[in-house]
Amino acid sequence: MVRRTRFWKGKKWQFAVKQQQQNDDGDDVVVSTDDSHFVFCNRPALNAQFRYVTNMTSTRKYSWWSFLPRSLFEQYRRAAYWYFTAMAALSLAPFSPYNRFSVWLPLAFVLILGILRELWEDLRRYRGDNLVNSRPVLVHDGEGHLLEKQWKHLCVGDIVKVMDGDYFPADLLLLSSTGPEGICYVETMNLDGETNLKVRQALQVTWAIGSKDEGLLRKFEANVKCEDPNASLYTFAGLLEFPDGEAYPIGPSQLLLRDSSLQNTGSVIGVVIYTGHDTKVMQNSSPVPSKRSRLDRSLDRVIWVMFAVLLTLSSTTGIVLGLWIKNEGTSVWYLQPRLSDPYFNPAQAVIAGIISSLNGLVLYGYLIPISLYVSLEVVRVLQAALMMQDVQMYDPATDKPCRVKSAGLNEELGQVDTILSDKTGTLTCNQMDFFRCSIGGVSYGKGTTEVEASAARLSLPLGGASLFPDAINQESQLYKTSKILDSATTGNMTNGVESADHNLFKEKGFNFYDARLLGGNWATEENSQSIELFFRILALCHTAIPDGNVDNPSSMRYRAESPDEAALVVAAKQFGFYFYKRTPTTLYMRETLGPKAQPVDCKYQLLNVLEFSSARKRMSVIVRFPDGKLLLLCKGADSVVLQLLDPNNKGFSTQTNTHLKQYGEVGLRTLLIAYKELKEEEYIIWQAKFEEARSTMGRERDIRTEEAAEEIERGLTVVGGTGVEDKLQAGVPESVDRLAKAGIKIWVLTGDKMETAINIGYACSLLRQGMDKLIVSMEGVEARNVEEKAQRDGLSRNEISKELQSLVRRKLEDALQLVQMHNVKPQEVSNSERHQLSFSSSLHSALSHSFSRTGSLSESQSQNSIMSRTLSSSLQMSSIQNRHKKSSSGQTFTQKIKNQESPEAKTLVNMDYELEYALIIDGQSLAYILGDNGLQELFLQVCLKCASVLCCRVSPRQKAQVTRLVKKGLGQHRLCLAIGDGANDVGMIQAANVGVGITGVEGAQAAMAADYAIAQFRFLERLLLVHGRWCYRRISLMILYFFYKVCLLGFVSFYSNTFAHFSGQPLYLDCSKLSRSRGDMQGL
Repeated sequence: MVRRTRFWKGKKWQFAVKQQQQNDDGDDVVVSTDDSHFVFCNRPALNAQFRYVTNMTSTRKYSWWSFLPRSLFEQYRRAAYWYFTAMAALSLAPFSPYNRFSVWLPLAFVLILGILRELWEDLRRYRGDNLVNSRPVLVHDGEGHLLEKQWKHLCVGDIVKVMDGDYFPADLLLLSSTGPEGICYVETMNLDGETNLKVRQALQVTWAIGSKDEGLLRKFEANVKCEDPNASLYTFAGLLEFPDGEAYPIGPSQLLLRDSSLQNTGSVIGVVIYTGHDTKVMQNSSPVPSKRSRLDRSLDRVIWVMFAVLLTLSSTTGIVLGLWIKNEGTSVWYLQPRLSDPYFNPAQAVIAGIISSLNGLVLYGYLIPISLYVSLEVVRVLQAALMMQDVQMYDPATDKPCRVKSAGLNEELGQVDTILSDKTGTLTCNQMDFFRCSIGGVSYGKGTTEVEASAARLSLPLGGASLFPDAINQESQLYKTSKILDSATTGNMTNGVESADHNLFKEKGFNFYDARLLGGNWATEENSQSIELFFRILALCHTAIPDGNVDNPSSMRYRAESPDEAALVVAAKQFGFYFYKRTPTTLYMRETLGPKAQPVDCKYQLLNVLEFSSARKRMSVIVRFPDGKLLLLCKGADSVVLQLLDPNNKGFSTQTNTHLKQYGEVGLRTLLIAYKELKEEEYIIWQAKFEEARSTMGRERDIRTEEAAEEIERGLTVVGGTGVEDKLQAGVPESVDRLAKAGIKIWVLTGDKMETAINIGYACSLLRQGMDKLIVSMEGVEARNVEEKAQRDGLSRNEISKELQSLVRRKLEDALQLVQMHNVKPQEVSNSERHQLSFSSSLHSALSHSFSRTGSLSESQSQNSIMSRTLSSSLQMSSIQNRHKKSSSGQTFTQKIKNQESPEAKTLVNMDYELEYALIIDGQSLAYILGDNGLQELFLQVCLKCASVLCCRVSPRQKAQVTRLVKKGLGQHRLCLAIGDGANDVGMIQAANVGVGITGVEGAQAAMAADYAIAQFRFLERLLLVHGRWCYRRISLMILYFFYKVCLLGFVSFYSNTFAHFSGQPLYLDCSKLSRSRGDMQGL
């Protein structure tokens, strides 16, 4: 019987039949040889034809056959080693002034020492690899039994069983799980730095595999067609096809990635899809960059200079000796000039001079010290030990000291010019607390955020004054103090203020206090129905996994995909909506609808989860309520959700949006909460479209799935919004302030919205008193005008990109002209000078408002009334009236400012010093900048003249790109340092001159990839300003001493040789001759 494997043919792809193979039963099997990844499940022998890589992985730098040549190459990257080798070769000549052993032994010692260090480091990697490759795993033997094998022996198509707490040995397709309905929980901390559990669910058709019936496992046969190996951790698309022709789409929810671990699940059964270096974790790995300090590179240049001096002295020796031998050689009888050797033969004066020059290269070899490199290594190791033993950089909470992984960069710490820092988990604790909320148009929540406290300490209005706002007269509305916010929420309460110091409801993730809602009091509010729906959405719209005793709510912890999602679920629990259990199709909640109401257990049917992504910026769930209603519940960024609202029923969108802006101004992370009631017919039709989209193969699958999700999400109604606080780490504001005073520029690269990032900047002293902000954003009026023009004129995507790119260019040019009006020296301006010049900030705001709206000075009349920000009582201005009339074409912004007739403008142009500037830019603008070389240069010119730079809404890839751009822009004479705590910061850390990782709650990926690891951001101050200075100063002094010493030895040898007529006689005996002389003396 001939059996053919049936292949599912889709709309976008089909299998290409190229050849036939026979399986173990002798049946012909048609296989595909196209570019897609094809797997025979439970029949690994058939997969041998594809020659997939083995499951053995290696992170070693060298192989056994390449170790010696590559390690020697690493050693000879130092210029001095080439000289030492050449001198060792010359020592073999009979005219050498020193014994060959005295030259070869030091060279061999230094080379062997370096090679042994490389070997030791590579052996550590090998032992780590061998430990991983030798881990045991249960593998199906084809007869229904599970046998133990090592990871390195796994093959594509093997069926394996993984137990709770174990790591997955390869990229597996989940077939079955001991969890309910085929679900399991996975921790991916080693992959993306996230400690939160992820839910994975097997296809229902394979749930029975792995049960007690061994026959099901033995008879299981299927084929998998999926995408080729790639580095994307979050995408996967394929089909699982059975012999009967049935095909099922598979995606990320069925993929178990190597190096992630199984948690809170008894065991799972999976089939190996990708092995070894084809797995996604290995596809994401990159070789550790080889970093050399500037001091090493400078030392190479000094060595070349010393070598030039050496050549000069040696050439002088040869020339003088040749002339002397030619003129007086016959009279120097004691040199035996008439012998056949050419060393002092007057008839061969040229040859004698050449030999004397080569002799001088060895004789004056003291000028290039081989011992310096050994001493440098020893000193750096001792400095690293001092850093690791520093108790002032030890964190007792996590028991983490400072760790040094690249001691060769110690001296670079004292020369850092620019710091590029992540925000969440680096400047902040990554400890999210539910702090405020807006429900039904009413804002709730008391207390003071750290941003508000910092603003009060600096006597600043929240947000300061922006130079590039869409409308200057909106400034007072956008930046309100916390007092205004609190007064709007207190209503008729006594004194308008409540104290949150003794909040009995406070727990991890919940720092909210408002007596109107706590303790079930929300049931007595006028908008109690809106409040009930709001907290029910918080309790249902998430992917969190409860972990704890169901009967003890205070012990319940939630493992969510992000800390702020867990904080929202904790908040719902505190308000009487206690989520305690989930299955793939059901959510269980215990509801208490009032202060004296009894808890009631409710079950909600979970129909669909539209997951969060960086592109969607929202997540939604479709849930059937106990009363039969079908609702779509949504939470997401306000900029996205507002575009999906029902135009006829937006709910409380206006009031909520105002509150969320206020929350963002006081440093809170905000989300908009909305819902939509669905009809059964509407849902059934949409579900069919959604399943069809999920069945699509390739990249189009994600596009079609996202389009289907957006279709059902349109027509939302706003219920409210949330404000979650991410607290600053202890000591961050003081550390940032002292680093800035030391002349170090600080950049922050974050994914947060601009308002939140700005006010966090004020809280951590990144944005300081007297500093003006230059904002480049694609969320202003100009960008909306471009979008409207595109819709009106039907512009293509490329034309829209060019328009927006031109807009970014104009904004950067205007910002550059503004900061170039004077010599920008931010650190040279004293605080008193800043106070005296505070009126210029208002003038800058007035002048820059016009080009913020059009990209250049407005050609139409506009009138702006700006209240000046007076920081000194001696200088106060009421307001500045500016009229900008039509300007001639080609007139620059600086010329337009000079044409202003106000005395303040003239003063601004003629000042001899400059205010500090901070550039604030969003990710969309950065995307256009990073794609154009001209914009990159313009961007760098602006950034290098600013004291602080804040990049908002940036992706991990953009972080690395910006770091490489800054490193290139700073050149070889200035250094940049990158610091972060998560896996998304690894690219940035590796791209910088010096990388520092924080061992925080997002895993150890950043610390593992970094050159230095610390536990808290505040330790960076001591690392740079204390240890960095010590290391740089001590190593520099040591190098200077070494060259002082070798110059003395070398020039003394040259001087003594002049008395010997440059005959090449050594002044200092080498070791071999010295020991021989001692032996002769003892013989006498």
